[in-house]
Amino acid sequence: MEKRANILIFVTDQLTWRALPAYGNTYAKTPNIDRIAKNAVIYDDCYTPCPLCQPARASFWSGIYPHETKVLSNGRKFPVEDLPDTVPTLGSVFAEGGYETVHFGKKHDAGALRGFWCDEELQTKIDPVSDAWPLNMDTFHDRYTTDRSVEWLKNYNGEKPYIMVADLVNPHNICGFIGEFAGENPGIDPGVPLPPLPDNFEFDDIENRPIGVQYICCSHNRQAQVAQWTPRNFQYYLAAYYHYLERADAEIGRILDTLEQREDADNTLIVFMADHGDSMAARHRVTKQVDFYEEVSRVPFIFSGKGIQPRRVSGRMTSLLDLFPTLCGYAGLPIPDGLRGLDLSKELSGGELVQRDYVASEWHTEWGFTISPGRMIRTNDYKYTRYIEDGGEELFDLNKDPLEKKNVAKDPAYADALEEMRALYRRQLAETDDPFETMQWLADKRWRSHPVGYEKHRGIAAPQTEPIPAEWLKNK
Repeated sequence: MEKRANILIFVTDQLTWRALPAYGNTYAKTPNIDRIAKNAVIYDDCYTPCPLCQPARASFWSGIYPHETKVLSNGRKFPVEDLPDTVPTLGSVFAEGGYETVHFGKKHDAGALRGFWCDEELQTKIDPVSDAWPLNMDTFHDRYTTDRSVEWLKNYNGEKPYIMVADLVNPHNICGFIGEFAGENPGIDPGVPLPPLPDNFEFDDIENRPIGVQYICCSHNRQAQVAQWTPRNFQYYLAAYYHYLERADAEIGRILDTLEQREDADNTLIVFMADHGDSMAARHRVTKQVDFYEEVSRVPFIFSGKGIQPRRVSGRMTSLLDLFPTLCGYAGLPIPDGLRGLDLSKELSGGELVQRDYVASEWHTEWGFTISPGRMIRTNDYKYTRYIEDGGEELFDLNKDPLEKKNVAKDPAYADALEEMRALYRRQLAETDDPFETMQWLADKRWRSHPVGYEKHRGIAAPQTEPIPAEWLKNK
């Protein structure tokens, strides 16, 4: 009897799909991610259930939306509880199904990695890495994660198939880069041609956006820190982002090299994904917060290896919530009731594509200093968002405006499309028992006071009113 296939999952943090050559990028150099994508099923239109670390991770490991996990933030002033044991997780299903389940690297999962043996040494064993670019714990942790992943792959010879997660933090080190170069500054010249700014760098539609989006600079310390940046500074930002991406790629390469030395390498499924994206200078934005634009909500989703029939899936929405049921289907394990994603396992082997009408994403708060509940509905043609604070709506015609430059929610020519998207929004709330419309927003008048425009912000942002607790940094 043939042994069931192993599964190796690479998770990256804050990696948008369009940063990768596999998705058409011509600047980045990611030879190892390219190795995964070479003979793979590549999903072009995959979306995160929340463009924020902990809510996204709790969701895709459990297969349900943030409002169902009740993991709505990264913590601090808005703490969250771990998922109850009654909620099935990918790790628990695979452990019960006879798999060796191991996880190395970033967790930030609110208990959703239950069922995996998780290496708890991440925060204490750090292999220093020298570099001309500013580095922080994100990069140091990745080196340790890789070392432990390589060690485990070299030594595991158990009878059971395994599912192993290598959970890398980069290119998240870009957040620390912003802190190093906050405010007006000459930047850092990498000594190589700088990446071009995106075609939607200029943002002349900000007064036509919901108020929470207009004031991201007041709710997000990183956006406040770049208020005085020049276009050149944003190019340096992009160069740094690609550098940290290349660091993640190098770590992935070490793990792939080790996998290929194993006798069962050909009996392994490889998954590559990210928890959410990064704004990458679109609309003068950095990192992620509050909004649902393509850069932050659309992520890579790639399957390669045993049983895969290479194909490119475009024009059909996919969600990270599909990970859990798809891997169960692939491994022949029972899919728990109540999962919100779809089982794509048959199409991985060349079967017909599973159809869906839309995908959804959610936002609540990052740290609890401001709270801006929002929802996104994405179809092949349109994106609709709605926020509680001002009832603000966005509608983008993605066929004519893929860069989301113009919000047409108030355009009479789009009245029918708007009603259709509102109907899908209401359907999503009803089908998932989402209490969104009863949620409360929170924002002190101070964080809604300056003239609209990110470049007009001065001073601190709401999260900077209190120091980050040392205990939180330890357990992040």
